[in-house]
Amino acid sequence: MGSGNALNEKEPMRHSRSGKMALLATLALGSAAGSLQGQVVRMIAQPGPPAAAGGAGPISRGRPGLHISSGKRVSLPQNLKDGAGYLWDIQRYGSITQGTGRAYSGGLYLYLNNSRLSFSGQGWINAAGDEIETPQYSRNNLRISRRIKVYRDRGMARWLDIYENTSSQAVAVKARLYSDMITTVSRTVYSSGESRFTGADTAFVTVNTYSGAPSLLHYVCSKRSKVRPTVTVQGDDINVYYNFTVPARKTVVVCYFESQNRSATELTKLMKSFRPARALRDLPFSVRKLLINMPAATGIGGIVLERSATGDLVYNTHGDPIFGTIGNESFRFETFFGPMTIPAGEVIGLAAVGGEDRRFRALLAGGQIIAGQMPEQAAMRFELPSGGKLSVPFAAVRQCAYRVSKDKPDEVRFAGPLVILRTGDRVAFRPGSAQLKFRTRHGTVGLDPNSLLSITLDNAGNAVHRANFLNGSQLAGLLEPARIPLTLKLGPKLTIRRHLIAQVQFAEQSEPDTTLDAVTLSNNDELFGRLAEESLTLETKYGKVTLSPENIRAMSFSRTHLGRMSLRLWDGSILRGQCGKQTLAFQIMPGPTLDIHVGQYVQISRKQALPPKRVRERLEHLVRQLGAESYKDRQAATDGLVKMGKGIVPMLRESLAAGDPEVRQRITIVLERLGAGP
Repeated sequence: MGSGNALNEKEPMRHSRSGKMALLATLALGSAAGSLQGQVVRMIAQPGPPAAAGGAGPISRGRPGLHISSGKRVSLPQNLKDGAGYLWDIQRYGSITQGTGRAYSGGLYLYLNNSRLSFSGQGWINAAGDEIETPQYSRNNLRISRRIKVYRDRGMARWLDIYENTSSQAVAVKARLYSDMITTVSRTVYSSGESRFTGADTAFVTVNTYSGAPSLLHYVCSKRSKVRPTVTVQGDDINVYYNFTVPARKTVVVCYFESQNRSATELTKLMKSFRPARALRDLPFSVRKLLINMPAATGIGGIVLERSATGDLVYNTHGDPIFGTIGNESFRFETFFGPMTIPAGEVIGLAAVGGEDRRFRALLAGGQIIAGQMPEQAAMRFELPSGGKLSVPFAAVRQCAYRVSKDKPDEVRFAGPLVILRTGDRVAFRPGSAQLKFRTRHGTVGLDPNSLLSITLDNAGNAVHRANFLNGSQLAGLLEPARIPLTLKLGPKLTIRRHLIAQVQFAEQSEPDTTLDAVTLSNNDELFGRLAEESLTLETKYGKVTLSPENIRAMSFSRTHLGRMSLRLWDGSILRGQCGKQTLAFQIMPGPTLDIHVGQYVQISRKQALPPKRVRERLEHLVRQLGAESYKDRQAATDGLVKMGKGIVPMLRESLAAGDPEVRQRITIVLERLGAGP
């Protein structure tokens, strides 16, 4: 099936009001474009890379992974669908004509110094069929191409705008991404929460007023980016401006993501939770490090290795690359841990330590790093593709690395607990060999490796250590014992002095649980878990009350009067008084239970405050009665729920999942009468 259609590629322009209204009327009648939803990608098999626009010649394949190198020639436009079923109708400019339901009226055109880039109608599609690359366009000593990936596992598309400087002079670039909406943008939500795009923003959501059109998420830079765009949203126009310089003979890449969704709320959630690094993992590190607005991490432990997908690679001290096959079966080092021989199968690559003869840092599988000195006579054995063999003394090697493969991927993934030393070594250990305790102001507790993200010992002033839990909790204290026994996965059993350790890493990332209670302490510790008290006594000026923690929504503690606190209950009531206990137990989940003095608490916020049991039973009875046969009984239940007040709103919303339509309708009425909405 072909991809052509009557509205295939429109020239971006500012529409007059009458012209826009006429276009809307035409679209409403469905007389011009027909349906784009049923069209599929048509691939044309033709060998060789696409020719560059403007006579720039074929695409350079010098940097592995920069361009689509394994795929087929394809005619543009082409239609792809993402994992959420939204359409991306990709045009020869690398732009989008409409998307799903007129999400765009021509989107993501690329302008260079205020002049639009126009590519030919032939491009490349990768072997998987989920990414398209335009031909190259030559202007101002730059060769420019666009790669558009439509994700099949999520509702999102990605653009890579590639700028290759072919000259000996740096080139300043003013790039603009222009999108035209079919109607005025009714609302814009910025990631910072401000009313405009600021230096703290990474993305924004625009809400389309055209009936049936999805809202759009525009993710334009990462938090760590030094190249940040400016953004204007005016009427039906969206402009994103990037200013940057492409150094002589260098390449830079600008990356951004777009997402369509009919729920602006869902897009706002995605904007807050989106992690660009995860969506960029399909790109080799050699390409990710070219992203100027979404910078990649600087390797593992500061080691950045140049690697190739076609062969092993050695750089000598002059900076000359040599491709071939590394022949060493193992590498022997004099390390902090003593003599160590590491099999070649464990090694990703080696990087020389500047200014130190024959001293290298070896990057191993699982993110390990071993630093050490090579024997004086040691050499890198290397076989050239032509068949010749070299023996390069390690004193003449700047770095070497094995080719990218399934066993030695470009991205080194975290593979288990690591101890990171101040020597620069990162070594994996068996977690059962470390019997760790943590001495805190609330007492000494045992640490379960399964509940921990990390323990950092290099904190400001080195006055305190910090245990970071998987659920996001942070607890200050002192790691014990002073000499820590460990069994390394590489074999040796060691006892490491605590002062030599910078960090102990147990997991790759945290796993926050938004249902847990949150605690803030006076030393800025944050804990997530459950208040581990069966009851709480509060002496108020009106008398003493005993409360169940499950009925409390929030607790605030006085900084000037020890033990004074205010409680906000499930129904919005506020009680003030003196806490009846000197300590309140709190359990980090998962993790230890701490007896924390009331003077250390600042605030406790509870996400799941419940009414008392008798109130819950009354609510459940009335909800069931909403489905009674008698209208009188149904109405009485409705009025009874309203009289119970706003405190029942969370439980009522949970009851909206009831199967009886009558019950759901009446719950909605109750919520509206309580001023809460459905």
